Amino acid sequence: MFDDVLAAAVVPGLCLLVLGILAAVVVGRDVRRRDPVRRFTRQQRREGMARAAGLCEMEAGFRRRCARPAEHGDHFYPWSKGGSTSLQNFVAACARCNRAKGARIPSPGQQERIERRRREYVAPDGLVGVGERQPLR
Repeated sequence: MFDDVLAAAVVPGLCLLVLGILAAVVVGRDVRRRDPVRRFTRQQRREGMARAAGLCEMEAGFRRRCARPAEHGDHFYPWSKGGSTSLQNFVAACARCNRAKGARIPSPGQQERIERRRREYVAPDGLVGVGERQPLR
């Protein structure tokens, strides 16, 4: 009986150990990828907010742009996940959208939709691309 209980506990324990090791490797890679500068400069904030016309660039519901005023400059790719502190990775966000996004990496579909929407309000010679990550060192 004891052997059956031990055998039943070993397999899940090994799975948890393997998952823990994998998580540590992924986090370690992200730490090595981090930009040494975390905060956007005043110039980057000014340009990013002007590019967004002072409105949130994130998605509200039904894949449409949030209509709230932008209060925060957010990293599209989170800084903690290797996102660059550059104008290309800057997204104007309201407090609600910024909190909802947290430190998650948005989906490629959301990235495409933001870029498509930016073509409507960014000057033709302006930057519409969104998201930039630091190279892995």
